Amino acid sequence: MKKRLLFIVNPSSGTIKIKDSLLEVCQIFCEADYELTLNVTKYISETIKESINENVPYDLVVCCGGDGTFNGMVSTLVPIEGHPPVGYIPSGSTNDFARSIGLTGSSVDIARQIMTGSPRKIDIGSFNQLYFSYVASFGAFTEASYNTPQSLKNRLGHLAYLLEGVKDLSTIEPCHMKIIHGDAVMEDNYIWGAVCNSTSVGGMIRLNKELVDFNDGLFEVMLIKMPKTLLDLTKIVVSINTQAYDPDVITFFQANSLDIYPETEVPWTLDGEYAQGSKEIHIQNIHNALQIII
Repeated sequence: MKKRLLFIVNPSSGTIKIKDSLLEVCQIFCEADYELTLNVTKYISETIKESINENVPYDLVVCCGGDGTFNGMVSTLVPIEGHPPVGYIPSGSTNDFARSIGLTGSSVDIARQIMTGSPRKIDIGSFNQLYFSYVASFGAFTEASYNTPQSLKNRLGHLAYLLEGVKDLSTIEPCHMKIIHGDAVMEDNYIWGAVCNSTSVGGMIRLNKELVDFNDGLFEVMLIKMPKTLLDLTKIVVSINTQAYDPDVITFFQANSLDIYPETEVPWTLDGEYAQGSKEIHIQNIHNALQIII
């Protein structure tokens, strides 16, 4: 009996690089002896749920799109016991997650990589009743980092863009939060924060590759405190640039779970997608929750 592959392409995603090579990618899957079902849609979750409701036993689910598309696939599959492994062909404008796990090259290259690769277990995050594959973030740079064209970031440079976003301290609105992880309790005014499992966040902030392990059961947590002076702002930029985090301005640690109590319901993004804020947020690392072919 042939193996079954569900291939979902999001036509609304980013640069949609696959448009000129879609037939070739499908051919690669078929030549690997898969019975292929192709669905071109932006409704990723609904498509997967419909397929599961039809009791079609897929051996592999592959999506093509941006980080938000991958999030849609992950969020749908993770709660399902015995879900199949996944593949990912990135075509968004940022592609933090794909870059972090080494999915680079053309769509055709990555399709071949999926067909010859091995499953790798990775951790997934839960955010109250939602899921994220690589980052939950809030604050000053969150919306800008995902909405700004990559070409502009490249021209300005990541750090120059960061400075541009906060050059006027009077425009920054910090969020006062209490954060609990394990026995540690911290409370401060933060202008940005991320709970992540990635070496790149928003295409702007990089983390040391030696610190990031995709299936160690831990998240890397970065919290940027409200700068009181331009010197503090300089310290923030230097810290991010050198990845030597000055505790006066940046709190950095690893944790498998967090309880967050913001004073106001600030919005978050999960893998670049909007998530409504809450005054009580529980984030948990779901260890080895997903198998991805790379």
